[in-house]
Amino acid sequence: MNHTLEQGTFMSNQNETTAPSFSVFDAYGGQTLWFPVVALLSFGLLFVYSASSVYAGQKYGDEFLFAKKQLTYILPGALAAFIGARMPIERIQKWTSWIFLTAILLTTLTLVPGLGKKVLGAARWISVHGIQIQPSEFLKIAGVLHFCQVLSEKKVKLWKLATVFLSFAVLLKQPDFGSSLILIIGLAAVLFFCGVPKRFFFGGAAAVIPVIGVLMVAAPYRMKRLVTFLDPFADPLGSGFQVIQSFVAIASGGLFGKGLGGSQQKLFFLPEAHTDFILSVIGEEMGFVGLLIIVLIYGMLFYSLLQLLLAAQDGFSRMVTAGLLAMIAASTLVNMGVCAGLLPTKGLTLPFISSGGSSLVANLFAMGLLAQIHARAYIRQIGGHTLHVQGD
Repeated sequence: MNHTLEQGTFMSNQNETTAPSFSVFDAYGGQTLWFPVVALLSFGLLFVYSASSVYAGQKYGDEFLFAKKQLTYILPGALAAFIGARMPIERIQKWTSWIFLTAILLTTLTLVPGLGKKVLGAARWISVHGIQIQPSEFLKIAGVLHFCQVLSEKKVKLWKLATVFLSFAVLLKQPDFGSSLILIIGLAAVLFFCGVPKRFFFGGAAAVIPVIGVLMVAAPYRMKRLVTFLDPFADPLGSGFQVIQSFVAIASGGLFGKGLGGSQQKLFFLPEAHTDFILSVIGEEMGFVGLLIIVLIYGMLFYSLLQLLLAAQDGFSRMVTAGLLAMIAASTLVNMGVCAGLLPTKGLTLPFISSGGSSLVANLFAMGLLAQIHARAYIRQIGGHTLHVQGD
C-alpha cells in the first residue's frame, strides 16, 4: 500500500477521497497526549536544575550541568518520538523479535567488566566514551512489544511467550528488581486486556509471590529495604536516612511551598534529589498545590491513554497501548509511593521529569508509538478509513 497522512485528505485503495478536515497535530494526539508530556518535560527541566544546581556547582563547577544534560536528552527523545509516530506499526510488529533480542544483548553487556558501569552495587549502565546508556529502559518496551506480537499470532506458541523470561534473568542479574516489577505489570496488563480469565491472574500471583519471597531472602539489601520501609526511623542515619529526608522535604513544603529554589533538603541532605527523589524537592518548593498540579497532569495523560486503549483499532495496537500505559503509570505511582514512604525504595525515576537520558528517550519513543495508534483510530473515526503510512 502507498497511503499518506496529509491535512484534510488521504488515499483509499480504489481512489482518492476527501475526508472531513482535520489537523495532523490533532490526529497524532494533539493537546490530548502531548500537552501533558510537554508540561511534564518543562517541570522536569525546571526542577532538575533546581534540585541539582548546588550539587553540580560544587562538584563539577557548573550549576547548569544536569539541566543542560536534560535538555540535551530531549533532542534524541524527540527523534525517538518521531520514529515511533511515523514508522509503520506493522513494520515494528514484524521486527519485534529482533528488537527484543537486541535489547537483551545490550542489557547483558552491562555485566561485562570494563563496559558495564556499577552504581551503588548495580551494573545497569553501559559506558562508552563518557556516554552512559541504561538498556533496561528499552528492554521493558521491547519486552512488551515482543509479548504482544506473540499473542497476536493466529496460533500462539508457548515457547515464544516463554522467551520474555530472558528479560527477567538479565534484569535480576544486574540486579534491577524495580524494572522487573514494572515489566511484570506491563505484561499482566496485556494479558488482562486480552481477556485472560481472572483465575489465571490469581494462579500467577500464587506462583510469583513465593518467588519474590525467595528473591528477598536471597538478597540481604532487599530485606533491608523492606525493614526500612516498615520502620525508617529504626536507622535514621543509615538505611532510613533517604526516605526520612524525603518526609522532611514534603512536610516542610506545606500548602504552597518555599518557592522555586528554596529547598533546603536538596543541600546535600536528600540523596538522588534530581533523579529518584525529585518529587520531594517539588513538594518542598511548590508545596501540596504543586504536587497536586503534577498529579493532575499525570491524570490527564493516563486518562487520555485509557481512552486510546478503548479506541485502538486492532488487537496488537490495543495490547501495546495496555502494556505501555501500565508501565508508565506503574513507574509514576511507584516513584510517588517511594517519595511518600508508601513503598520500599526501588530506584525508579519519575517519567518525563527525573534526570535520566535513557528513561526519557524510551518514554518518548513509547509516546510516539501511542501517538501513531491514536492517529489511526482518529482517522477511522472521522473518515471511516484506516490510516496507512507510506511504506507499508
